Order: sequence, then C-alpha cells, then structure tokens
Amino acid sequence: MKRNVMWSAVGAGLLAASGVAWACADTSCSPSWKLGSTDLDCASNAILSPGNDSRVNLLFLLRGKAGLGVNPASYPALEYQSSGYGRNFVDWQLLNEGLFPRPPRAEDDYGPDFAGSRCISLNTGTPAFLAALNANAALSASERAGLTEARQRLEQTCRGSDEADKTVWPAGLTSPVAKAFLTYLQASEAFYDERWDAARQGYATLAQAPDPWLRETGVYMLARVALNAAQAKAFDEYGWYEGLKSIDQAAVKQAHADLAAYLKAWPNGRYAASAIGLQRRALWLAGDTGALAAEYARLLGAVPAGSEQAARLVEEIDNKLLFAGDRPAAASGPLLLAALDLVQMRETHTYDDEGEAQVGKPALTEAALAAQAPAFAGEPELYGFVQASHAFYVQKDYRKVLALIPDDARRSEYSPVAFSRQVLRGMALAALGDRNEGGFWRELLGGAKALWQRPTVELGLALHMERRGQVAQVFAKDSPVQDTTIRKILLTHSAGPAVLRGVAQDGARPQAERDAALFTLLYKQLTRGDYAGFIGNRALVPAGANTDAALWNFTEQETIPVGLFTKGRWSDGYPCQSIAATAQKLAQNPHDTAARLCLGDFLRLNGFDGWNELDDSPDKDELGGHARDFAGQPLTRESIYAGIIANRAAPANDRAYALYRMVYCYAPSGYNGCGGKDVEVDQRKAWFNQLKREYPSSPWAKKLRFYW
Repeated sequence: MKRNVMWSAVGAGLLAASGVAWACADTSCSPSWKLGSTDLDCASNAILSPGNDSRVNLLFLLRGKAGLGVNPASYPALEYQSSGYGRNFVDWQLLNEGLFPRPPRAEDDYGPDFAGSRCISLNTGTPAFLAALNANAALSASERAGLTEARQRLEQTCRGSDEADKTVWPAGLTSPVAKAFLTYLQASEAFYDERWDAARQGYATLAQAPDPWLRETGVYMLARVALNAAQAKAFDEYGWYEGLKSIDQAAVKQAHADLAAYLKAWPNGRYAASAIGLQRRALWLAGDTGALAAEYARLLGAVPAGSEQAARLVEEIDNKLLFAGDRPAAASGPLLLAALDLVQMRETHTYDDEGEAQVGKPALTEAALAAQAPAFAGEPELYGFVQASHAFYVQKDYRKVLALIPDDARRSEYSPVAFSRQVLRGMALAALGDRNEGGFWRELLGGAKALWQRPTVELGLALHMERRGQVAQVFAKDSPVQDTTIRKILLTHSAGPAVLRGVAQDGARPQAERDAALFTLLYKQLTRGDYAGFIGNRALVPAGANTDAALWNFTEQETIPVGLFTKGRWSDGYPCQSIAATAQKLAQNPHDTAARLCLGDFLRLNGFDGWNELDDSPDKDELGGHARDFAGQPLTRESIYAGIIANRAAPANDRAYALYRMVYCYAPSGYNGCGGKDVEVDQRKAWFNQLKREYPSSPWAKKLRFYW
C-alpha cells in the first residue's frame, strides 16, 4: 500500500495560505535602523507601523486593549537569526519567546508529533483511546491488549511506512464493543491514509456503537473527514496551496452540517472547542471571509490577551484573514480593522515582464479610511493613530500628524497604542525639522518603560542628534542615549577620532563598547592614512586583548579582536616588520612602497578582506547614515597594488610582489577579493605575463603558476 500523508493543518490553525509570507519578516537580513516604514522589514519596531509584521501589530493591539502592554520579565536572548536586532527590534518568534518563555525540551521529548499534518491528533488522542478501552468493562483483557497493539498500526501509517501492511488486525474479537473499537481503528487508518469514503463509512457506523466514547468520537471525526476531503486537491506535490478553486465545496457544506450535528449533541463535549475551531476552518474553505472576520472579532474579545492562546489566535487571523490569498482580506471590529489598515498602508510591489520592481501606491485611501469612522466608535485614540499613520506614511502630511496627535510626552507609562502615537508625533517633528524635536524625545523617555520602548525613544533621539551634527553629544557623560547597540552603530559609522578615543577610555561603559570604539579608531586610522594617530592610539590596546574572535556582526558581538592591532600577523613571505613599524614608516613617507605592501599583508593576514562593516554606509534615513566625522576614504589592497604597478620607479621586488598579489586577488574564485572593481580575465592574464616577462627571476614570478 502506498502511503502519502499530506502535511496539512488539522485544527483551528487551518492551512498555510499563499499570502502568509508577507506577514512576517525574513530572518536572513538585518533590520533598518530607523523608526517606522511602509516596507515590510526584517523585524518589527516596538511601535505599531505598516512595516511591522502584522502579527506583532495585532498582538500589541490586543494586549494594549486589555491593559497589559508588553512587559515580560526580561529581554529574550538573541540568537544568530536575530543578529543585529539589538533591543529595538523583534520578530514574531522573538516576541513569543519574550512573552511566553518555555523551558528547554529534553532530548527524549522529540518523538514523532507530526506537527502540521492530520496525524498531529494521533499521539494526543492515544491517552483518550486507552482510557476508553480501560473504562469499558465489556472488553476482555485479551481484547484490550489486541486493540492497544493494533493502534500502533496508525503510527506506521502516519510515518508513511509499509510496516503497517505487516501488522495484522487483531483476531478473536468476539464482543460487540471490541468489534466497534476495531471499526474505529480501521476508519482512522483510512482517514490518515487519505481514503475518505472508507473513513466516512467506518465512522458513520459508530453512531450506534455500544461505547459512549466511540459514539461521540465517530460523529466528531465525520466532520474532520469532510474537511480533509474538501482540501484533498488543494495542495500540489510540493505542498503549495492551489487556492479556493481547488476546494470541494460540497464537502465543505457537509463539514458544516457534521460540525453542527456534533455541537448540538455534545455542546460541552470533549471535542467542542476543536469543533468550534473547525467551524472557522469551514468558513475559510468556503471563502466566507466576512463571517470569518466577525468570528475572529468575537474571539479577540473573549481570549485572555496575556495567554499563549491569544498569540496562536493572532497567528491564525493573520494567515486566514489579513492575508487570505485568493480571497479578499476582511476585518471586523476596531482591532482587526486597525491591523488591516496598517498592512494596506504599505507600498505595493509588482514586477514587470523584465523582472524590474514596480512600486505602487498603498491600497488604503484617505476616503476609505474616513468611511471607517463608525467602526472605530469608542476607540478615538486608536482611530486617531490610524488616521495619523495614513497622514504620515501615505499622505506625507506631517503637520496633519501633529494636529491628530497632541503632545503627551510626559506620562509615567504608555500602552502600545499610546506609545505608538507619541513616537509617530516625534517622527513628524523630525520630518518637519522642528526645533522642539530633541526636547520631545527627552521628555518621552520618562514613560518609555515597557520592553523595547526606551531603546525606541533613544533611537529617535540619536537620529535627531546625528542629523543635527551632534554625534559627540550622544557620548557625553550625561547623555540619555545609553543603549549599547545604538551607540555602537554611531561609533562604527559616524563618530570621529576624538569621540572614539574618549569612549575607548571610558571605564564606565561596557567593555564590548569600549573595544568597538578602539577597534574602529585603529582600523580607520590605519586604512584612511592617519598613521601617526594609529601609532599613538595603539598604546590603548589592553595587554590581554582578544585576537581570535571572528568579525561577524560588529555591533552585536560581545568579543571584538582589538588585539589584532598589537599581536596580529604581518608577514608570510614578503619581509615585513610589525604593523607598528610599518605605520611608523608610512607616517614618515605615505608613498613608501614596501610599507604599503606590508600594510596590505596585515589586512590580508588578519581577515579584513571582504569585511567592510566599518566602511559601508547605511542609507541616509537610517542611524549611522548621515554623519561622517572621520575624514578620508577607506584603503583597499587593490588600490595599493595598482598604485605600485603603475609606478615604474618602484623597486623591482616591490613591483613584482604587487603584480603577484594583484593576480592572487582573484584566486580561486575569479572575483576580486581585495576590494575595488573586478577586471576581466584578459587583464589578469596581462598582469601575469608582465610579472613573468619583467621579473622572471623574482621569487614571486616563480611562485605564481596560474591566473584566475
């Protein structure tokens, strides 16, 4: 028998709709360090925004409505996939870990749970099945044993294993109740094996079973059979959902009837909660988003907002309503409507026939938003925020934002909506260049007490200071900007030598921040021609400074290899002295070809090739993208070699080594690993031939055997 257990959800969580990918952010990239956006970003702010994951927005709204805010005990630990988030950004997983921390799972707790498939109910249903066997006195001991063993056949079916074919159904079942239990198992195997007619026929016979558990379970399973049959053709061979057109609406109608029959007979039954959830599933399969929206609005008012159940409901709503794929999105009630409005303020992105991205206008118009006023009755703050968000992100009318959101920056604490309102006001002040912006952010700090709130305000203030040319004030002793990630971003991209040196010597700051400042200072002085400054500041490197930590995310990593500038490698063949001696020569003569080649070797041998985190600039609207207080342009090894090759007066050995290294820039990939622009293979061949022709007796000509 061929086994093909389709991976499709079975409970209230429903199916994976085609639009869900737009809800959340891709964890493979880093967030943009700014406040709010009309583009879906890698992570979400602590403020409600179009660029947030819509699930984050809706959970913030739900918790705020219940007066909970966002106050878990501590910040959740960041992992590699949340690298670069700092304490300003979250994704859906990180937010859940912060709100609902779980103990680590034991190694033996990773059995087959069949998550995401029909079979998810197999293991959870086993205790109830065994309890029903034990509770029925009409079963003999041998019948119980045989039926218990026979249930293992279902797990083999769910595994897609042919071992189930080798399991023989128990013989010698003489009592009517034992035969009824066997009918249940056989119907269940048909259900898990996608033989819907056989499953339905088997469960239907249990309506008159002599056991109460079998009677109730049989009626409930009829509804599950109908729902699974309805979606049987809804997925392609790779598991992608094919859309509403692929749903068997006759089976959906049958499921509605079966669920109604079950709830009428057992309104408080063991499966009542699941049956109610499956009614939502039936509405979704039928494409009735209006009725589904009304039911979700009701549930949002009933679910405990601080529970993990609330987060699962939000996930379902996002998947099945806000991003309904081939169904029109729908919303009912102010919370759902606000969440959908924020989604529809995003810029639309399409692609033309040549694959070029085309940016379109957001779907939500000012007129459509005005027509929603009755739906927000009783929620003036929320409606005002939605209107102000539209004014800011869509209309670009920043004065209208100020009119809609009065200054309320002196509260002792803020709900998610109240906090989002004030941050949006601060963003409008920034857009207008208002002279009161800095004071506004400082006042807002006092009430920004929930997790992620204070760093958000500090980000607003830091952006303001950078735009005003006040980077040094961020690092003043009395600066309210204390978030280390924010400070590191400004240190690595915006700060000048004086600020970097001051932070490196500030014993009150965390060691990682001090090391970041010193590393940045020494690296930039060495690669931007301030060799005398490098020599002087190199003395600040502690004796035991790290040399072997990898450079992977400079603003996040705790250990920074600042010891490279005192104990790093500086030679592997070409005769070089220490980097201190090399810098001393360059301070005396920046054109010293041997010293320049040794500087190149220092950069190569210590892993700086391809690492440009301190050289790249964020976008202008992001933190670190405005100020450039460190003079000079970064040096590349490619430019060192090109300059020496072009210098006919350079010593022969130096020119030969420069040619050798220039060719090796392309080994072995054929791409330039030394910075600068790539050249075609003909140019690499020309360098190779030049080395062999002009310096045939040099060790570098003898060592170089290929060009790439």
